[in-house]
Amino acid sequence: MFTLQYTIVDAFTSSPFAGNPAAVIVLPHSIAISDPLAQKISAEFNLSETAFVVPRAMEDTEYSRTYGLRWFTPKNEVPLCGHATLATAGVLFADVALVPEGVNIIKFETLSGTLTAKRVPDTPHIELEFPAYTLIPVGVEELEKVARVVDEAVGGSVAVLDVQKADRFMLVRLDTAFDLENASVNPTPFVPHVTIGTRSTVLTSERPSALAPTARFISRMFAPASGIPEDPVTGSAHCALAPYWCEVLKIPPGEVFTARQASSRGGDLDVIWEKDKGRVKLRGNAVVVARGEMYLPPKA
Repeated sequence: MFTLQYTIVDAFTSSPFAGNPAAVIVLPHSIAISDPLAQKISAEFNLSETAFVVPRAMEDTEYSRTYGLRWFTPKNEVPLCGHATLATAGVLFADVALVPEGVNIIKFETLSGTLTAKRVPDTPHIELEFPAYTLIPVGVEELEKVARVVDEAVGGSVAVLDVQKADRFMLVRLDTAFDLENASVNPTPFVPHVTIGTRSTVLTSERPSALAPTARFISRMFAPASGIPEDPVTGSAHCALAPYWCEVLKIPPGEVFTARQASSRGGDLDVIWEKDKGRVKLRGNAVVVARGEMYLPPKA
């Protein structure tokens, strides 16, 4: 039997029991785990994502540390995850044995390329830099199909103003007359074969948030096909939401603005779209809520 140390972190919140929880496992050099085992561990935690972190000391510099990073939902590996990256960076920055105090940059080698996490000076925030997603508008027939699915999910009629694809996400902009923040939403209709071939559905609106009055838009994300009925806060979805809303609301590229994910736990992000670079920066806090050990048999 051997043990793995894990940390549970609430991301995109400054308070425990809010934001999006992720499990973070920093693997020692001496331990390698298989993909099936990583999937079983993620299913055991049953959180939106579990992050597996591997040191890459050969790529460290005086100013940065480098780690391999992978993310698993309870059902599958995903190519990009914002909140579990923020959670991982929070764990690493808090341990001087892993990231010394004078080192302010972590580089993550991932399925989405090299991602960076930085300490934001004079704040508890961590800044992530991710690739921005390309948005593809759907046709009229697909929009009408999505509108019917949304009506089924919310149990009524709601005006769908726009539908766009962005990687694994389907962005659905709703009229501000619909109270997205407080609506009861059934995620079951949001499955790939019913909608338009995406695994994750993002409902979004510029309706003001009662809990975050300065937020420029709100969103909610549903991914039942990945074992996530509703994700509390989805950093990677903002790689599509940021360029979308910057264009709609005429927010200048490079400007910092606030977004609110209006799940029951809720979470807040500061967002920057760097249009010329094709990147999105996300800023937020991460709060450790638990640490422990997982016991694995020798042939796991």
